[in-house]
Amino acid sequence: MIYITGDTHANFRRFSRKQMPYHLEEGDYMIVCGDFGLLWAKDRTFQYNLKFFEQRTYTTLWVSGNHENYDMIKEYPKELWHGGMARHIVRDKVILLERGQVFEIEGKRFFTFGGAASHDIQGGILDLDDPEFMVKRQRANRSYLPYRVKNISWWEAELPTEEEMKEGKENLEKVDYKVDYVITHCVSNRIQDKIEERYYGGGTYGRSYFPDILTGYLEEIEGKLQYQHWFCGHYHMNEEIDMKHTVLYEKIIPLNQYEMKGMFQKQE
Repeated sequence: MIYITGDTHANFRRFSRKQMPYHLEEGDYMIVCGDFGLLWAKDRTFQYNLKFFEQRTYTTLWVSGNHENYDMIKEYPKELWHGGMARHIVRDKVILLERGQVFEIEGKRFFTFGGAASHDIQGGILDLDDPEFMVKRQRANRSYLPYRVKNISWWEAELPTEEEMKEGKENLEKVDYKVDYVITHCVSNRIQDKIEERYYGGGTYGRSYFPDILTGYLEEIEGKLQYQHWFCGHYHMNEEIDMKHTVLYEKIIPLNQYEMKGMFQKQE
């Protein structure tokens, strides 16, 4: 069985035996739609969490989000796994599904593309090497504006490279742009606009999420893609946006409840 959930941000309580709503067995999969947060700092918490996932009966799969330590991610080599490139964080227990890949899992075809643009940066992206770092940080703190620090709490790699986007298209061409499921952290411009209008009031003023190179890329490939359902995280809600798009946060859902919903239909 395959299960899917949204952002965890290094809070893995939902996977504990007390809180897990389903009984997962050996051979089952849990897919996290980005902002997993396991790889953040090499500290005692990290070691504890590694052991925690080693003890799970199932395998945890995840795509990257915008709150990940991409320097730590790069330390794990890419390997071919189930037809696509992946990184084994805990061998056969925690596996990062790379961007632009197509995987065959339990007879289903998945297209994965992690990453997103950080939106909690109203106070700026600060650089420790900037002589005015302290001044800028104090200004952000006084204004109660969230900020990130380059290569400490924010990484440029949160958004894809041209090579990753090209590879994604090439891999989709190999399967004639036909997959069963899409797993991403953010979504296309069109679906993101739906989220903004429905849950954040729409309009430019006060907007939480803006178009970027990745949402534009997802918009482009979605115009050609045939798929059953698209799952994402990032937006911190548990909502079905329409018949083919579901945003997940804390909720865990079994994938089989979405089987045959709009199978291999182009999104209009």
